[in-house]
Amino acid sequence: MSEHILQESKIDAIRAEQVMAFYAESDIQNLAGAVVFSLVVIAVYQFVSPWKYAPPLAMVYLATIMRSYYIRRYHRAPELRSAGQWGRLQTLYSALAGLGWGIGFTLMLPSLSPEYQLLIVAVSAVSSASSVSEGFSYVWPSRMFTVATLVPQIIWLATVGDRLHTILFVLLLIFLPMTLWLSFKRNHIFAHAVELRLQNEALVKELTQQRDLVEQASRDKTRFLASASHDLRQPLSALVLFLDLLGADRQLSSQSQSMVLRAHQAANSLSGLLMTLLDISKLDASIVKPNCCSFAVQLLFRELENEFLPVAQNKGIQLSFVFSSALIDSDPVLLGQILRNLISNALRYTDSGRIVVGCRHKRDILSIEVHDTGIGIPADQHEAIFREFYQIGNKERDRQKGLGLGLAIVKRTVQLLGHGISLRSRPGSGSCFAVTVPMAQDFMNEGTLPFRTESAQAELNTRGQRIAIIENEEDIRIGMQSILQSWGCDVIAANSTDAIMGMLEHDPEPVTAIISDFGLSDSSNGIDAIAALRQRYSANLPALLITGDTTRETYVAAQQANLTLLYKPVKAEVLRTALVEIMQPSA
Repeated sequence: MSEHILQESKIDAIRAEQVMAFYAESDIQNLAGAVVFSLVVIAVYQFVSPWKYAPPLAMVYLATIMRSYYIRRYHRAPELRSAGQWGRLQTLYSALAGLGWGIGFTLMLPSLSPEYQLLIVAVSAVSSASSVSEGFSYVWPSRMFTVATLVPQIIWLATVGDRLHTILFVLLLIFLPMTLWLSFKRNHIFAHAVELRLQNEALVKELTQQRDLVEQASRDKTRFLASASHDLRQPLSALVLFLDLLGADRQLSSQSQSMVLRAHQAANSLSGLLMTLLDISKLDASIVKPNCCSFAVQLLFRELENEFLPVAQNKGIQLSFVFSSALIDSDPVLLGQILRNLISNALRYTDSGRIVVGCRHKRDILSIEVHDTGIGIPADQHEAIFREFYQIGNKERDRQKGLGLGLAIVKRTVQLLGHGISLRSRPGSGSCFAVTVPMAQDFMNEGTLPFRTESAQAELNTRGQRIAIIENEEDIRIGMQSILQSWGCDVIAANSTDAIMGMLEHDPEPVTAIISDFGLSDSSNGIDAIAALRQRYSANLPALLITGDTTRETYVAAQQANLTLLYKPVKAEVLRTALVEIMQPSA
């Protein structure tokens, strides 16, 4: 039943397209037919009685006027009638015009000489062929006009009996079905083209709907990751802070320190998973914005070598970076993240041998390649490894083998930067990941990467600083307060803007920095709290904004307020580095 309804719906749609095309082209043709008939009458009227041409002429003009009237009505308001009704109106008045032609010419033919008879037959045939040719989109009006015009003349020619009229009779008798057959063929081609177009439009609509569903699912996934990570970050952030504080206690027994270490490793694994999910959700939500500049790739290689060389040596793998003088145009932070993921993967899946990181020049493009002698990747899995949580040979989900998100982040980050990535690999022979980066046109930086390194800042001291903490989660507030106090800071902590302002109202000592959560207990947020404290003390008072909310709105709000944003859970060393950085005079 449903298929029958769908078939009828398709037929109605095709008919509607045919009628629309017919109405778009038939106005000029309609007027031309009346003009041609009038010219023939003007040519022969002196040879025939008025009653033979006057009524047919009036019939032709009446049909022409009515057709023109409905053509204009259709163009103004096609919804007033169905496509079938509009088509039947044109068919009716085309038949009426055809009868005017057929009856009028048939009545005039006996009174005319053979020359004029040939003229009328020729005009009738040409007009019929023209009608069929122009009206192939919707054939019934042209068919009715052709039949009504030619059939009366064919009948009269058959009754005359001489050779000339018999030949004309045979010619028209052949011409009529051939013309109708050609109109059918052209109409069939047009209808098939319309059907294909409607099918393509339906496919495009369906694909658009499917794309919208996929995009909506992606947005829902991003929101879910943001919400889930926010809820998990709160207790995890407190746990990490307390473990950092507990790990710094030198009075613990060796057994207790071992247990703390294991707890710290478990917390770090969970924290790593959340941070990786955060990276995915930030990339999907278009939160990350590239900050491209020109820099020497060798400077990035030095950073990576210092970071990964001890890890490789501990595993017994030879890690080497081939010197390159190339200058590239990219975001050094994001490109560094890409290469870190690729080198980490190479170390994870290489049990022995070597890993080489180097460059190949390809005109204006630099290919940064990571070669390893690891297990290799089968060709049928080259695409799959860039999917989330996909890992080769880790069905048991061993955390020591990673989470299966590194290459998913690599692919998204490469796309964000507009770079390219390729893979060459054979099982048992190792792999080569290559990232293609545009070469720089100029070079302004003379020796340092345009992003901070934390090693120099780690030596700076926080002792003696007076820090205001605004955090609505009690465990996190207590943990952060304890950590800062262990660094020698004087800490004032509260759970809301009003509470911290009340505590500082009669306090003559100024605070030197602010650490505030974004979501607070009262109606204000962390940005408002920082603004209130800055209004009290100084517009340049250093401030950190901490949140577990990974939505783009929070990120944009922090950017607009020109605040350093940290995502929970925040490790102690990261918190200290960020705190020291914002308190520097040049921050």
